[in-house]
Amino acid sequence: EHKPMGKDPAISKKTLPSFLSEKDATKNQVRKFLATAVWLEAKGKSRLVTSDVTGALTASNQSRLGNAAQCLNENVGKGYCEKVGKEFYVTEEGKASLEK
Repeated sequence: EHKPMGKDPAISKKTLPSFLSEKDATKNQVRKFLATAVWLEAKGKSRLVTSDVTGALTASNQSRLGNAAQCLNENVGKGYCEKVGKEFYVTEEGKASLEK
């Protein structure tokens, strides 16, 4: 059973562009999706939908994802995200994977 990552004040203080850059998540779309979801959850959003991720990227003037749903499915397959109905959350494993 995966646990949601929860709020993280250290991450939530950063801008999305600086967080993506710090996590080397600007080129790989699946990693960019995950890092953006981690950033949103760190700000206190406990359940996300793909449009939350794409909206955050747009609002921060970041390049858009080719296929956000596919990025989510790949992260779920790796155990980095967990789907709950139409929503999802990032797992502790997903957050930890960005440290590599």
